[in-house]
Amino acid sequence: MLANLTLKSKILLLSAMIILGLCVLGGSAYLQIRQFNAIVDETNLHVQSRSDILDEIQGSAIAFKTQVQEWKNILIRGNDPEQFVKYVDGFNSAEKTVQNHLAKALALQKTEGIATEAIEKLQAEHAALGKNYRSALGSFEQDEANTGKAVDKLVSGMDRETASQMEALAAATSNGFEQYLTESDKKTEAVYSETVNILVIICIVASTTIIGTMVIIFRDMFKTLGGEPAYTADVVSQVANGYLNIDIQLKHGDQSSLLASVANMRKQLAEIIGDVRSSADALSSASEEVNATAQSLAKGASIQAASVEETSASMEEMSASISQNSENAKITDGMAQKAASDAATGGEAVMNTVQAMQKIAERISVIDDIAYQTNLLALNAAIEAGRAGEHGRGFAVVASEVRKLAERSQVAAQEIGTLALDTVKRAETAGIMLNDMVPAIRKTADLVQEIAAASSEQNAGVAQINGAIGQVSQTLQQNAAASEELSSTSEEMSAQAIRLQESMTYFKLHAEAAHSAFKKTSPKPSSKSSAPISGAKKIATQRAVGGDDMDENFVRFN
Repeated sequence: MLANLTLKSKILLLSAMIILGLCVLGGSAYLQIRQFNAIVDETNLHVQSRSDILDEIQGSAIAFKTQVQEWKNILIRGNDPEQFVKYVDGFNSAEKTVQNHLAKALALQKTEGIATEAIEKLQAEHAALGKNYRSALGSFEQDEANTGKAVDKLVSGMDRETASQMEALAAATSNGFEQYLTESDKKTEAVYSETVNILVIICIVASTTIIGTMVIIFRDMFKTLGGEPAYTADVVSQVANGYLNIDIQLKHGDQSSLLASVANMRKQLAEIIGDVRSSADALSSASEEVNATAQSLAKGASIQAASVEETSASMEEMSASISQNSENAKITDGMAQKAASDAATGGEAVMNTVQAMQKIAERISVIDDIAYQTNLLALNAAIEAGRAGEHGRGFAVVASEVRKLAERSQVAAQEIGTLALDTVKRAETAGIMLNDMVPAIRKTADLVQEIAAASSEQNAGVAQINGAIGQVSQTLQQNAAASEELSSTSEEMSAQAIRLQESMTYFKLHAEAAHSAFKKTSPKPSSKSSAPISGAKKIATQRAVGGDDMDENFVRFN
């Protein structure tokens, strides 16, 4: 039955057994203790009731003594009417108290099931005694001094029987109470012993059941594990760390335990890892050959593509130069046309300038004549002022200044005239030169147009050649890309093979690591020994191939 249960179910079953045993033990203890408490409570109740009976009987005895004492007080001091009434009342009260105590004691005895004949007889005796006392008290004469003695003789010795019965009843009740206490103690002790025995038996049964279940479950667990849990965990840890060369110790005939399954897994993994290593070596060799061939093809294709690209670049540069020349020719033609137009316009402007300068020269000659005439007039005015003498002195000064201004104006007009004539000559020369330049500029514009047309034809031819070269270059580039892709694929395949070989070195097999055979007491291998791939080599491989699915999906246990 336990073989069909899981480990969790077995542990839960063991826990349930323990909890059930504790519950049974606790429940039994609770019931026994509750029963014991009930018996003790019942015993205490009876003890209290019997104690109350004893108290009531003892109270009645005390009250009876008080009653007898009150009777004596009546006989001794009854001659005084006030004292007589006082002690008679005390006598009646004490009698009533005795009857009340006896009645309570009788009721309690009936409740407890105790025989009531003695107390009933005592009640009757006491009641009869009271009647006798009151009957004798009828003979009491307060006027006579010896009346008390006479009445005492009437009831002399009458109270002894009642007092004797009260003492006997009190003694019997006290003895019965002590006997009941003794019996109650014995009964309580017996119940206690029985309770303890029952609890001990329950503890023994529960402990035996739990221990038996634990033994069965633990034996089944050890059978399932195949050995000590620490040894099994150590073996699993060694296999997880790649040590497939360990020697797993199994019990004789063990083929179904966890340890046996781990041993079988180690054997199968060792065979698989050996096959994978062989395949990885073969894959590495094949990938290296493919890589060499692909690199050779890629190198040749790259050289051809580079040559075609250089030719294409040269043709593109030539086409650009021709296009630039054609564009420059067009620009030059436009500039020549504009220059011819500007030259013609400039010639006309120069001719107009010459005519204007000639007119300015004519006007300046007129100014020169005016200055000359003004100078003559000023000279005449000075002469006339000199003739006038003292009266013409001021006018002579003015005439002198006017003459000076006229001379300066004449000199300036002459200089301007000279400059105007010189400018006219130069302007005429410039006009002639501009008129001569216009035909040459127009001829240059015609030649530039012819150059632009030739450049356009050359550009069209170069474009056709460049298109053909582009097609050849594209074909070569495709071939080079295919060769490079093949080379890259072969390199990646080689890198994957290397990574696979490096990953396989994680596992230690008997053929290559006999010195690391597993021992039960040997320490676990350090993380350094379980990581044979160096950091530099890992980085180089990662740079060569980047991340790969095999490495990402490979689970390492260190």
